[in-house]
Amino acid sequence: MAFITGQRYINNADLQLGLGRVVSDNHRMVKVAFDAVGEERIYAKDSAPLSRYVAQVDDPLQHKDGWVLTVKEVKNLNGLNIYFGEKANGEEDVIPETEIADHISLDRPADRLLNAQIDKQKWYDVRQMAWAHQQRLWQSSLYGLTGCRTALLPHQIYIAHTVGKRHAPRVLLADEVGLGKTIEACLILHQQLLTNRAQRAVIIVPESLTHQWMVELLRRFNLSVSVFDEEKCQQIETSSGLSNPFEAAQLVLCPLSMLLANPLRAEQLQAAGWDLLVVDEAHHLVWNEGADADETAVPEAVQAYQMVESLTQHIPGVLLLTATPEQLGRKSHFARLRLLDPDRFHDYETFIAQEATFEQVADVIEQLILAETNDEPMNLAALTAALAPHIDADLLQQIQGLEAHPEQRQAVINQLLDQHGTGRVLFRNTRQSVAGFPARHAHFTALDVPPKYTESAAALTTLTPETTGADAADFEWLTWDPRVAWLVSQIKSLRPAKVLVIAHHARTVLQLERHFREQHGLHVALFHEGMSLIERDQAAAWFADMDNGAQVLLCSEIGSEGRNFQFAHHLLMFDLPDHPDLLEQRIGRLDRIGQTETIQIHVPYLKDTLQAQWQRWYHEGLDLFTQPNPAAHQVYSTMHETLSQPQTAADLDRLIAHSRQLSEGLLATMHQGRDRLLEYNSCRPAVAAGLLKQATELAQGEALESFMHRVFDLFGVHHEEHRSGSEIIRPTDEMHGYFPGLLDDGMTITFDRDIALANETFHYLTWEHPMVTEVLDLILSQEQGNTAFAVLQNSGLNAGQMFLECRYVIQATGRSQMQLSRYLPPINQRYLLAEMGVDVGDKLTENRINQFKNSAPMNVAVEVLKAKLGTIKNLLAQADQMMTQAMPAIKQVAERSMRVSLNAEIERLRDLAAHHGQVRDEEIEYLQGSLQQATTALNQTQPQLDSVRVLVTM
Repeated sequence: MAFITGQRYINNADLQLGLGRVVSDNHRMVKVAFDAVGEERIYAKDSAPLSRYVAQVDDPLQHKDGWVLTVKEVKNLNGLNIYFGEKANGEEDVIPETEIADHISLDRPADRLLNAQIDKQKWYDVRQMAWAHQQRLWQSSLYGLTGCRTALLPHQIYIAHTVGKRHAPRVLLADEVGLGKTIEACLILHQQLLTNRAQRAVIIVPESLTHQWMVELLRRFNLSVSVFDEEKCQQIETSSGLSNPFEAAQLVLCPLSMLLANPLRAEQLQAAGWDLLVVDEAHHLVWNEGADADETAVPEAVQAYQMVESLTQHIPGVLLLTATPEQLGRKSHFARLRLLDPDRFHDYETFIAQEATFEQVADVIEQLILAETNDEPMNLAALTAALAPHIDADLLQQIQGLEAHPEQRQAVINQLLDQHGTGRVLFRNTRQSVAGFPARHAHFTALDVPPKYTESAAALTTLTPETTGADAADFEWLTWDPRVAWLVSQIKSLRPAKVLVIAHHARTVLQLERHFREQHGLHVALFHEGMSLIERDQAAAWFADMDNGAQVLLCSEIGSEGRNFQFAHHLLMFDLPDHPDLLEQRIGRLDRIGQTETIQIHVPYLKDTLQAQWQRWYHEGLDLFTQPNPAAHQVYSTMHETLSQPQTAADLDRLIAHSRQLSEGLLATMHQGRDRLLEYNSCRPAVAAGLLKQATELAQGEALESFMHRVFDLFGVHHEEHRSGSEIIRPTDEMHGYFPGLLDDGMTITFDRDIALANETFHYLTWEHPMVTEVLDLILSQEQGNTAFAVLQNSGLNAGQMFLECRYVIQATGRSQMQLSRYLPPINQRYLLAEMGVDVGDKLTENRINQFKNSAPMNVAVEVLKAKLGTIKNLLAQADQMMTQAMPAIKQVAERSMRVSLNAEIERLRDLAAHHGQVRDEEIEYLQGSLQQATTALNQTQPQLDSVRVLVTM
């Protein structure tokens, strides 16, 4: 194609871009500006998906200022067209090609039909099916949350839906261990990317979790992420010439250690420009400012906090993932909230003072929930008296009116949850509020202290005695430490059950593995920090193989963080960690939602040593072996210095009793105040249940299977049943060109979620899978299927009648982030016109047509078209007129829906902003701007004739 600056082109693959304008070109490339959406794109000339837009005589043509003329003559000047014609008032005018409106209506199906370019009926049918499914998907607020390889759990769907629909969400995901906060973060990320709310995202994780994140993003969410390390950065700089390597990818995953080791990389990452930042294991970041600075804090942890803080100041969307925040102390919890909203969380003392009001608000919410659930009576006078100091007059008046209007209770509950606590920026579900967790059963074995250890005071006062003394570096201790023989006996007695063994030090793990292999013939999988990421994942995969894998995974403390081994239910602790968080992390590798077995925790300890002291404190003081304890960290902060020193029996009894009393008091305080507000807001059961129902309905696996079978047949993709619930697809020699996502060697697929969860090597096809989304785009962007000819046999209609079926698509053009499809999803408007110009679509429905339609030979179709050419042109004009007349009402409904939705959200956010500044100004400003932009885009929306079909009765 010969391109000239100013010429107008259509992108065949994305008609939503509107009409493009050639900006510049060279011998290989052409740059086209799509002013309707404010984007510029560069194409290779020899493969550009572009078609020149040329209006024909008698076509209506719109000027960019909005007025329209009917084309009477077309002249060409220096490669650019000039259109002469008349306006509606009879006035003559001219529209140069450069001044045509960016929003246009195309009638290319009509041109194809009039030129006898007729497609097979099955292509026409699948095109209509594609439009119907895309319309259904795009108007759902759950699109992006239901198509991943995950179980649909109410609390995860609730959080992902609440956060994912926001502009630039900034939240802390702090579910207790095992509830799936990583899944929640990935769901939010997936929806933000799929709906174009975010285009570029960066994920920062501990190095030990880098490969696991990469695999999970691809396997569960079909997101291909670029993993960056120092070698990768240098390679990009050398090969591409980019001064900032992070500009080379849209979705980046990088280890925190790389950024800390090289400050230049951190600066480049910040400068690259991102829409969304995800930080995993954020509790390792230490805020160390002001007079209360912790002088014992690890410098790297402080540096990491400062680096992440700098990133959060430049990246609009931020997701922080952490263990339950109070386990690390209130100030640590405040430090993470400060990263999300430093304006609101600017002062720790103010934050604590605000939390003092939570208990009274939680009491009122609990009573309202009981009244709503059980229809119990309420003491409104007492409720309003309790809330009066904390809420505004309008809400107080609503509560006072609940006796007369009990149907308003849920709305009042939602307002109270929105306005109080940290619920909008913090989400935390606990095991008490989420069902589906297994029980824990602890087995303790007291072992005699070997003489070698009694000779050393250091061995008796450490949790890892094997690391003390002269024998620490060799293997002699393995022959007389009774824990080793106990471990071998336990492993053999538990065969063939999978067993996870954790020891604190990597050196201990390596020595145990060699001893097992050489002395007992036991081959176990190893997992420790000295291994590469690939080696760790290979070890985890070997352990996970239920048929031919290792029975035992022997890992250092690194294996207790971030990994999921819920297919096992036996945990053997060779030693005890020196922090309750680490103990919970160890147990949490097995104790996760979805675990089907009771967790069996096996703990050996040496009598009359520090090991025995910690075992009693964990078990009797905190009850950590049977259930998580959110108060454990604060108790530990008070007791750890004393606990680290040997205690007499009486002193230890007093220490345990005091710890138990302190833990119970803290748990009661948490339950009375902060925890209840957080739990209510993190998963509102009625809303979550409704969302789960919607998600299940949106998935429609059977409908997708039927649709994709039609698509496979059309494109020449072979498909055959593999076994019940799965099938194999592969390319064939008859394939019609490229088929999205199809591997050369074929692939095993399933449309069933349960089968996909049980068989992770199968490709799980959903409406959100890249293969399906690209197929939908491919079908709807190409011309094939936009014309058809069919005969109706035995329909009961008089023979020889002709009907023209015209299908218009009304689709708002605008930036994809505006989510206009929520208010004006692609509407497929159908007119079925008889030869006299009457619309008979209500009588001759699509279902009725499908009962009687048959294809016709091409020569018959061509003859009919020639004979009826004049009539068809008149009917096309009649359909255009009917569509034009219907547009104002369609736009009015869409605009009303948009205004009601956006105005309600703007008012809600304004109310929240007035209460402790819970909403950032930019979030409200974004919605206000979206309302204005969406209104303009809807007003400029033009219908597009998408497909036409001639029907003849016989």
